[in-house]
Amino acid sequence: MPTHLDLEEAMAISEMAFLPCRGITDADVSDASYALRVEDETGAALLTIAHIARSQYSDPVHLAGLLEQARLELSKDGIHLTPWSMPTQSGASPSR
Repeated sequence: MPTHLDLEEAMAISEMAFLPCRGITDADVSDASYALRVEDETGAALLTIAHIARSQYSDPVHLAGLLEQARLELSKDGIHLTPWSMPTQSGASPSR
């Protein structure tokens, strides 16, 4: 698992954590944060996290906990998600 995530990596991971639902991220480059919205197949919002700060996503363990908590909330609401775990490698390009 990487020791530090950048904004693009964190957004990509967040989008994949809620399949088969659609995870949509929106970056705020002014403070390197992002918002996350999870929608069902009709486009209805199931979950919104308005602000995920760099301090919340840069540590992969912290981001994994945040995403697992959000998945748990959806599960309690009866939303069935595919199994997910934090990727060992984000798959992002090593060039920056």
